[in-house]
Formats: sequence, C-alpha cells, structure tokens
Amino acid sequence: MPSRTTEHVDRHVVDDPRAGDVLTVPAGSRLHVRFRRSLSSWRVEDRPGHLVALEEGDHGFEFLVFGTPDAAARPLRLVRERADRTGPGEVRDLIVMVD
Repeated sequence: MPSRTTEHVDRHVVDDPRAGDVLTVPAGSRLHVRFRRSLSSWRVEDRPGHLVALEEGDHGFEFLVFGTPDAAARPLRLVRERADRTGPGEVRDLIVMVD
C-alpha cells in the first residue's frame, strides 16, 4: 500500500483591510482578503508578482503567496465599485510582505 502524506497550507484571512495596511505572510501560504457583503463589489486592479490569484469574487479574493517580492514590488490594489454610484470607486492599496 503506498504511503500518503498530506501537507498543511497556512491560510491567512484578513477582513475589511484598510488602505495602506501592511500584511506579512509566509511564502507558500494562502492569503484570503474578505469584505463585508453590500451592494458594492470589489475587484483586483493590480497585484504584485508574488501573489497568484486562486479565487476572485465580488467580496473576497484568495491568493497563493510565493517567493520574495523585489524591491520595486507594487501593492495589491483593490477597487470598490458601488452599484448606486458611477465614476471612480474607493481604492485600497495593501502591501503584502513575505515572511
């Protein structure tokens, strides 16, 4: 009978992050960013290269974190789109550091 190994992947959950928040997560973990449900929705406008999108929804995103960001790494930019307004929405830039 072949042996089985299971690996545990750390999952870091951040609820309603503020603009400018600095998140430190280990390489190889998953980062889940959630926003409370409302009439608005969120989208990823830009992300650094050390985050790979695993799941994207209207109110939450999950990324695989890997490697070390380069010195010029850009922030994870999330934009809120409100159903009751037109024009540019709220922007939240998050800095994701690799531990």
